[in-house]
Amino acid sequence: MLFNSTEFLFMFLPLCLLLFHTLRIHINGNVAIAFLVFCSLLFYGWWNPPYLLLLVGSILLNYYFASKLFENHRKKYLVSAITINLLILGYFKYKNFFLENINLAIGRESELGEIFIPLGISFFTFQQIAFLIDAYDTQIKKNPGFLIYAKFISFFPQLIAGPIVLYREVGKQLLDLKKHSKSATQLLIPGFVVFIFGLFKKVVLADGIAPYADTSFNNAYTLTFLEAWAGSVCFALQLYFDFSGYSDMAVGLGLMFGIVLPLNFDTPFRACSMIDFWKRWHITMTRFFMMYIYSPIALSFSRYINNVTNSKNVNFFYALALPILITFLLSGLWHGAGWNFIIFGLINGFALLLNHYWKEAKLPSPPKILGRLLTFIVVLFSFVYFRSSNVSEGNQIITSMLSPTKIVFPDWLARYISFSDLHWGTLSLFSTGTFTVKLSLWLTALLGLSILLPNIAKSYKSMKPNHWLACCLAFTTWLTLAWLDEPKTFLYFQF
Repeated sequence: MLFNSTEFLFMFLPLCLLLFHTLRIHINGNVAIAFLVFCSLLFYGWWNPPYLLLLVGSILLNYYFASKLFENHRKKYLVSAITINLLILGYFKYKNFFLENINLAIGRESELGEIFIPLGISFFTFQQIAFLIDAYDTQIKKNPGFLIYAKFISFFPQLIAGPIVLYREVGKQLLDLKKHSKSATQLLIPGFVVFIFGLFKKVVLADGIAPYADTSFNNAYTLTFLEAWAGSVCFALQLYFDFSGYSDMAVGLGLMFGIVLPLNFDTPFRACSMIDFWKRWHITMTRFFMMYIYSPIALSFSRYINNVTNSKNVNFFYALALPILITFLLSGLWHGAGWNFIIFGLINGFALLLNHYWKEAKLPSPPKILGRLLTFIVVLFSFVYFRSSNVSEGNQIITSMLSPTKIVFPDWLARYISFSDLHWGTLSLFSTGTFTVKLSLWLTALLGLSILLPNIAKSYKSMKPNHWLACCLAFTTWLTLAWLDEPKTFLYFQF
């Protein structure tokens, strides 16, 4: 079931909201929470019922270990729980990847059975690992009880693709659901506003430009210079509005049920540096890697190297460079089991490292426009590998983007401009003037919106009801519903 599907929008969500708020206000808060857990499990099981057992089993297993940690903060419980979680995640997500590479290394051919990756396994696994670590470190003071824990993990707005929520962010809110502190209207109106703008981003903007990106990447080995750049920018914008739309919908749905989820997306194409970009893109994933992977590695390396040398360069390498590269290597693997995702992670890691080195050396910062452009280009190159089916495909597109000799201008343009030294030919993307005009309009509009559009999930609190907002909301709702067609999955659902 997708947030942009008719069964979700017109059946599941209205019934879920109606019954939840009826139970919360007129019956009992615990009953309402139990009902919401049931709805979340139903939402997850809609995709593939057998994998519902995996989610339920994961919740039961991790709650058992968490209870042990609340009773006795012994490290063996934490290590055991994290190990089991990573083994389960590794089996479903990485088993075939590692076996394929081992077989390739030893020259053995063997057919591997296909393993379907359970939806959201990376997200709910990491969220539970964070809960366990925080319970061990006494960041969470008290066992919330199984019902609240099950609600915290299974809450359907963030179950499949995040945000990766820390219990300290929502624990009090979950407990407050038992009280009748707010009316249904107070929760539904702001939630609906944020949700509908997110739905608009997904259905109209992301899905609208997706065919142009797909055309490019489906013809990766025959692209010219212009086609490669246009296709790469199209995919970057598709991913931007797809993930931004999902993030807004998750926040909006959370608000409808009385939960303020953490911000996960903050107009990252406004970033003027790679450091700034990763403070804005997939914020909660970056936070998880920084808190639970980067910081422990950097701390242990720093302690070791401080006992060995005082060299500034050596300290920079061990305390910053190496931890960043390890973290982004793992971040790439988290996104997908493939060398293309590893390259995606390393491109961002090296770019971030260069950014930190530039700051450490106290070199002058480039003008904002130049910094924004350079950041966008680096992100664009990394997204090529993110979207490509394999490394070879990504390499070919990057080669086309860096090959001015492959610049080919379309035939229809020859009627308006003629230079004897230009190569005229037929392009798959630019073969007709009408197609090119449509593509140009999409690129111009979406690039502008990615920079200028306010972050609704961040600014909804400051919005005041007025006629302009009502008209804007009505038009956005009408346009979104008019564009609703066969629902297309969210790009981050594959992780």
